[in-house]
Amino acid sequence: MQLFKRVLLSIFPDDIVNQSVNPASMFISFISTKEFFSVINRKIVENYKLNLFDVTQDPFEFKIGFGENIPIKPKDVDLYYGYAATANLNGYRFFSPANIANSLSLVSALYVKDIFWKYDPEYYLHFLYTIFLLHFVFLSRMKIFPSQDKERNYNWFVDVFFSFYAFVFQQTGQTPDPKKLLEIKKAVLNTTEIFFVLFAVYQRLNTTFLYSKVTDKDIYAWLFHDELKGEDTRKSFADFVGHYQQYAYSSDFTALEGKILHHVLPADILLRYLFLESDMSLMTETVVAKLFDKKILDEFVVRFRKDDSALESFLLYITDYRHFKKKFFQWVQKYIITLFKDEDQWMIGEDLDDLMSSIGEDVESIDSFKVPERIKKESKLMEKILNFYITFIWWFRVSRGDNFFLRLFKYPLIQKVMTVIDSLGEKNYTLMYYGALLDQYRTNVFYYRYTADNVRAGKQKFILPNKSDNAKLAPNISLLKSFDVNSLAIILQDINPKDIRIYLKHKKILDLFRALLGKQVSDLVTSKKQIFLDGVYGSIAQHLVDFKDFVKDIKGAFTDQDIFHLKENIYNIDYRVSQTFYQHLHGAKVALHVNYSDITILGIFAQVRETLFGFLLYMTFLRKEETSTKQLHADRLTKLYIKQVLHIDDDYADKITKVIERVADTFQDILLQRISLDDNKEYLKIAMDNRLIFTEWKQATDMEKKYSDQDFIRYAWFLKNITYYNKRFLIPK
Repeated sequence: MQLFKRVLLSIFPDDIVNQSVNPASMFISFISTKEFFSVINRKIVENYKLNLFDVTQDPFEFKIGFGENIPIKPKDVDLYYGYAATANLNGYRFFSPANIANSLSLVSALYVKDIFWKYDPEYYLHFLYTIFLLHFVFLSRMKIFPSQDKERNYNWFVDVFFSFYAFVFQQTGQTPDPKKLLEIKKAVLNTTEIFFVLFAVYQRLNTTFLYSKVTDKDIYAWLFHDELKGEDTRKSFADFVGHYQQYAYSSDFTALEGKILHHVLPADILLRYLFLESDMSLMTETVVAKLFDKKILDEFVVRFRKDDSALESFLLYITDYRHFKKKFFQWVQKYIITLFKDEDQWMIGEDLDDLMSSIGEDVESIDSFKVPERIKKESKLMEKILNFYITFIWWFRVSRGDNFFLRLFKYPLIQKVMTVIDSLGEKNYTLMYYGALLDQYRTNVFYYRYTADNVRAGKQKFILPNKSDNAKLAPNISLLKSFDVNSLAIILQDINPKDIRIYLKHKKILDLFRALLGKQVSDLVTSKKQIFLDGVYGSIAQHLVDFKDFVKDIKGAFTDQDIFHLKENIYNIDYRVSQTFYQHLHGAKVALHVNYSDITILGIFAQVRETLFGFLLYMTFLRKEETSTKQLHADRLTKLYIKQVLHIDDDYADKITKVIERVADTFQDILLQRISLDDNKEYLKIAMDNRLIFTEWKQATDMEKKYSDQDFIRYAWFLKNITYYNKRFLIPK
């Protein structure tokens, strides 16, 4: 729990954390790790398709290990969820559509705030809602930019924006004044250039799921797979897909689109916690305006009028959560003081006297205290603002190998790689590999869909089915390409900024790391760019056949900033473990390329990167704990890992097992030390107990028949959790 608390404290400003009595420590001391994790999961599931959590195949049915109904002991609940939450948070910066949408909405507010002072606050609020929600409209290609001509596209976009602005009012049950909408449109276009920024961002999002030989109908078939089969939704969605040109290229929004949009828009708009029932103008002036450097924003806005060359730098700037960490609370305090400054001082004093008197009375419960109205208002307001802050900051750090970074900032590289793999190839086991992915995807997406439907229905509690439906999932080229991009993103994850830096200071581990890899890492870090990238990705490229220019393409796509982040992350032990696996695999002459296509090999290696370190820690723990009376059948987990997590055929099992054993031997001393760090031993014991219960009444030879698809997905997720929980920087002196 100590690491969990340290990570949570890092989201609060240092001046608050360093106080002897501070709200951050109080908040963390009372927090329920299970409720905390539930908040994360609700954010994950509310728009899972466009956040690509279904593609990454992280499960939503969060049970540990194997079996349908094997409970966690009550004493282990806090530790289990705290560990899982820390693993989620200890990733890279998360460029989800919602994060970009929230940040861009707040930035836009600074440029339009003066226009709305004379209108009802609902016009300002719905304008910001429009900016936020259009991210999902363009990402899902519900609207498609119709022309190659920039000016025509811009004019069309302006029409779409204000048409959707009116549409958002309709969805909230309000009827805006058409005259006022027209006035706002003219004022916004005549007095600010923020629309050029919105235009550039939406255009980039609009191409996110486009690949070579993938049509818009392919994208819709993936996004709306379930809706196209549903009895209540089939007709509407088939109508849209069959005639999508007349809808997607139009600047208007029809009633049919209104029905469909509910399936791509998020269930919640975070901005409402900040602005709803607030003094929006004061909130913008007092809080939002202090978060960003307006001079820097102005420089970006001016550049967007010419082109979108500043897009990456701009998005990196506005999505840096540290703007909020440094300044948010001090300006919220200013906002509250200003908001209530008109209260008569004698009334405030009288209220406080009443409160102190009520505390001293002989009352049966704290509910009987006479809490002053002003204090009630402040508490309610602060609770709402704190909800915004916590959810906003958490959401920036719910990440693993986030593939939106790659999609946004390395799109040309994706296109190059995707062009090489126009088909699945004719290698023997490639189709079997994708078949395994699709089977697990079908199972996993059932739970996402079931949960999302319940969340959208406003249910706080509901029970997940023990088994998913058995509906077959037809291969979809858009989905398969998304699998491929996800693999590439995991392979290249280390160029993504990592705002959480957890340094490992265990002297014994540092000494072991220095003796084993110190010189190798040092030589690599100090080498020139070309040699450095050969050293980082050459061990992967040597297994590929068709991707002859794989490393060359990477060299052409990487910036100096990418190299900087990459050099930081090669000190992570999970990176060193995966590199050692690729090298030993080549040394053992395991020829995956004979039966697997290059992109499939990248997919296998991506799973190695996210799970092998966790697997080695788990196996080291089990072998240390296994006795003649405690049969864990640990060795059988290796074959399960190879077949169900890496999706490698049994023909390779023996050779891959030997390679994994060599890697384990290489890092044995470090692994033994590592399993005792923080909550590792306790978390691994929870999994071991689960394993004992699962295997207790089963013969080892029959065990494989008892596994379900859910077991395999949870197994991969469990190993990924261990890997990311232990992702620490090791920098030996």
